[in-house]
Amino acid sequence: MAFEFGFFNDISRAFSPDLPRDLGTLDQHLDFILPKVIPYGEDLREENFWIGKRWKEVRDDEGFHEAILHIFNAGGEYLMSLDGNLIKGVWRKLGEYNTIIIEIAGRSELFDLRFLNPDFMILSKHGDQGRKGQRRFFCLIHERSARDLDWRNVMEKLFNVWRENSLSLWAWLFFLGLLAIIVYLSVR
Repeated sequence: MAFEFGFFNDISRAFSPDLPRDLGTLDQHLDFILPKVIPYGEDLREENFWIGKRWKEVRDDEGFHEAILHIFNAGGEYLMSLDGNLIKGVWRKLGEYNTIIIEIAGRSELFDLRFLNPDFMILSKHGDQGRKGQRRFFCLIHERSARDLDWRNVMEKLFNVWRENSLSLWAWLFFLGLLAIIVYLSVR
């Protein structure tokens, strides 16, 4: 069965467009990709997707070389590891909203969930961060999936969520038509 899914993913990639190379920053990449992948995401109620996992922070800053991990444990415990040095805090969901509050070092921040799946957790700080020169997105990738990827390769991996799930009707029709022709010619 795994072969079949891999086969269909290969077909999907063959008929799907590539991620544009001229998007620029991480925020611009996410502006382009998020509308495509949101239908394939989960929400914060699906705690098995995000609780107890090691989430590596992704940034496009030139001077960003630290290894920052974020861990959301059950019971509201939040741990941030900066190059192995732990800072403890707390997290909590805001009611039934897809919103999380993170409190650390005397500072509280409100984040809205933008996308969640087993490999990605993308949050945006509530408010208009773009006009203040701050980054708009808080991009996290499951540490096991990161494998020393730079931020552009992480964006390609996120784009693949859409490519592997959005095989268009036309691609399926083309594939089925091609298969029918092959079967027809082999029977003759």
